[in-house]
Amino acid sequence: MEENKPIEENATLEENESSAKDDNKMNDFNEEEFLKKVEQAARKGAKSKGTWLQTLLQNLPTILTILMVFMIGARVKAFGNGVSSLFHFDNGVQEHDLALDDNGIFGYTAADFENAILGDSEKLKKLEVFQQEVSDATTITETGFINWSALSKTKLITYNGTAVYTVDLSTLKANDIDINIGEKIITLKIPHAEQEEINIPEDAIQFGDTDRGLLAFGDLKMTPEQISEVQGGAREKMEEKLKSDNVQATADRFAVLTVWELYSPIIKGVARDYSLEVEFR
Repeated sequence: MEENKPIEENATLEENESSAKDDNKMNDFNEEEFLKKVEQAARKGAKSKGTWLQTLLQNLPTILTILMVFMIGARVKAFGNGVSSLFHFDNGVQEHDLALDDNGIFGYTAADFENAILGDSEKLKKLEVFQQEVSDATTITETGFINWSALSKTKLITYNGTAVYTVDLSTLKANDIDINIGEKIITLKIPHAEQEEINIPEDAIQFGDTDRGLLAFGDLKMTPEQISEVQGGAREKMEEKLKSDNVQATADRFAVLTVWELYSPIIKGVARDYSLEVEFR
């Protein structure tokens, strides 16, 4: 029995040596090589029996990671803007046209009529406030030899035009706005209505028949220069007629009404208790 002990000890020694070798093999594990093998195996599996769904599922972690990066970036940007606004303070109620409610350091409520009325001054243009139809009739006469009436020709031409009156809103400035806090009235000062050039459309010109003397024949013809000259004279007569009828006063009344209708809702939108009055400069 004592002779068998060395054999058992040798067997145990061999087992210990084998175990040590296995441990050394584990310590020699190559992680990079292992990952390459895993990637190659995944590619083979995708090529042999992979579908678009399997490919999507295999890449899902990467896709989710990218989406999370974008979402986090957007939140960081929004947070940065929030931090910026956190340290920004208003200049105070004195910077506004009207203080509706001033609680000092606890805040205030203010109204600005100037910005509401003027807005982007570059977009303010001429506002059409009134139109007036006007006409003039002119007789054209062409005489013959020694102005003999028997050889004369005459034609009646009627010109129908439209006079348009406008108010140039682009001229409005801050000093055209007056605020009466006691009476809660906003006064807007505007320029008088201006008459634009009278428009005489070609299809609104009426040519009468030619009246000929006993010995005259043919139609009365005019050159383009003569037609333009006669048309200019008709405009001058229309201007005189508009002035004599005092159409300017009517245009001014409509100017006040039109501007009031345009800006009154804006004033009410800024401060409901305030009303608008419009007058001329």
